[in-house]
Amino acid sequence: METEFRLLVAGFCIVAPSLLFVGFIRLLDAMREDALVERILDRVDEGNGPTGTALDPTTFLRSAREQSRRRTTVCRECGAPNATAGGRCGLCGAALR
Repeated sequence: METEFRLLVAGFCIVAPSLLFVGFIRLLDAMREDALVERILDRVDEGNGPTGTALDPTTFLRSAREQSRRRTTVCRECGAPNATAGGRCGLCGAALR
């Protein structure tokens, strides 16, 4: 009886993850064929411009880098970068501009 129970548990542990995986793949496939996805793909095919999902990563990184440069200042005493909004250097404590 104990051996049969162990075999049953082992079989469940082997089969259950596979069944869950197949169910998850089917769920993702069903979500892919949703009406919202079809409308967005149709809009992209029509060429009405970017829908908000077409973001060039290099442009985003350049703009983030520029914003970061505008928000930081360099300490005159130690040369450490600090936030512009701060009144004192975070490293040496010297007063910023």
